[in-house]
Amino acid sequence: MSFKKLLPQATLLLSLMPLTAAAAGALRVGGFVVAPIVLGNAGAPLHGALRDYLEQEVVARGVALEWTPATSLPRAIENLKSGAIDILLVTSERYDHLPEVAMFNWSYLRTQPHLAARSDAPLQAVQSLQQLAGMEIGWVGGTTVPAPLQSVPIQWKFLSVPDWQSMNMRKLKAGRIQAVFFENSYSPRYFAASEHVDIKLLKLPMAERHFTMAYSAKADAAAIARFNKVAGSAFANEQFKAYLDQYMRK
Repeated sequence: MSFKKLLPQATLLLSLMPLTAAAAGALRVGGFVVAPIVLGNAGAPLHGALRDYLEQEVVARGVALEWTPATSLPRAIENLKSGAIDILLVTSERYDHLPEVAMFNWSYLRTQPHLAARSDAPLQAVQSLQQLAGMEIGWVGGTTVPAPLQSVPIQWKFLSVPDWQSMNMRKLKAGRIQAVFFENSYSPRYFAASEHVDIKLLKLPMAERHFTMAYSAKADAAAIARFNKVAGSAFANEQFKAYLDQYMRK
């Protein structure tokens, strides 16, 4: 179900009640770790740069959000489909082919894919994706390999756990994999510092990835409409990118 399909229902509901988060109830937001955008573990609510920004720019404008603990990506999608969460905070993949899931029509961050390799790795730069053939590369389990990489015979090492990024960086440090694939440069820089891994970042010759959010078709239509309006404005003109760049300098 698309947002356009929900819009008439949302408009009717919004006309019958005040535009307050209390009227519609708090939206349950969740997902998996993409540091430092989204941080967390299975035992505590999500935090990180995106939460801080949403609290400042969206919650402060009357949209109530309930923060759930981190999960694996496959579990996050199942939670979205079942309605256990209303909004998936981070995705570059579209899920609107699923009848239980819809996508917002804005993105909040454009990123460039990178490989994180140990500083002593022989690979110095990636001019062609075919250079990655045969490499053991870590990434998140439960996702679709980006189209440009699907024809490259990479030995993918997938992890379907909430802390997949930190675990992959530890495996890289121990020499158990040759590189870690990231859709952005923020995560490897963050974990290189926190996990004390001496890395080099290799920019990949791929198109930018667009980070957006997905929502459950079972979510309250009026609350989703309110969130869409406020968040869409808050994320316009790369405002979150500027915030994230400053966040990384802390």
